[in-house]
Amino acid sequence: MRLYYEIAWRSFRRATVYRSSYIAGILTNAFFGVLRSYMYIALYGAGGAVAGFTLADAISYTWVTQALISIGAGWVFSRELMQSIRTGDVITDLTRPWNFYGYWLSQSLGERGFNLLVRGTLTYLIGVLYFRAVVPAAAQWMGIAVAIALALVLSFAFSFIVNMSAFWLLDSSGVMMIANIMLSFFSGFLLPIAFFPAPLAAVARALPFQAITGLPAQIFLGQLHGAALGQALLLQLAWAVVLVTLGVLLLRAAMHKVTIQGG
Repeated sequence: MRLYYEIAWRSFRRATVYRSSYIAGILTNAFFGVLRSYMYIALYGAGGAVAGFTLADAISYTWVTQALISIGAGWVFSRELMQSIRTGDVITDLTRPWNFYGYWLSQSLGERGFNLLVRGTLTYLIGVLYFRAVVPAAAQWMGIAVAIALALVLSFAFSFIVNMSAFWLLDSSGVMMIANIMLSFFSGFLLPIAFFPAPLAAVARALPFQAITGLPAQIFLGQLHGAALGQALLLQLAWAVVLVTLGVLLLRAAMHKVTIQGG
């Protein structure tokens, strides 16, 4: 366990070096947060509620999802593993004395953890200061912390699965594009799933993506309490188990493929 902690910590520290990158990320997140906020202001007009969301709820939801981009909630932003597979450098990683999945998970948690603490927090703070986005009560933070931790694992697990396609495809850009479209739409990143037509909402709730963005955002906003909160966290945990298991199975198949081909 200490090895993976060290990998995560080094990844966290490495992320602090790229100051221009995370400053640009904060500004980009803020720009789209402002754009989406004014879209809702125009949409709501005189007031009222849409699918149970008031204007204040919709704006707060916007800034939560913009902040969650920092952990990959809006798209699959990590291609490092895919590039490693293409160049053949992955062979070196596969032969090292550590668990390959654990290595990439630890590295991802370190990087995304930093992004969340810096880029995510500062992005949401802009929403609080300029658009009065909600600040959760102290009693909510335990549930929020668990939901975001599970979202971190889920985001990595889905990204890992997408990146693994490079073992079988000469060009995985198409897979990456489809994955990003599905993730940004069906996760509830672009719009709350409650805004979807009933058939489309049913599809979204049957997929794992809402567990990465939509559910953590609802928990952050205090829309889920008691039994509903417990069910949401259990759903996140269940999808985490499914996606991690699928990723490990794909890794085993890829290692078998490498061995058969004499790698």
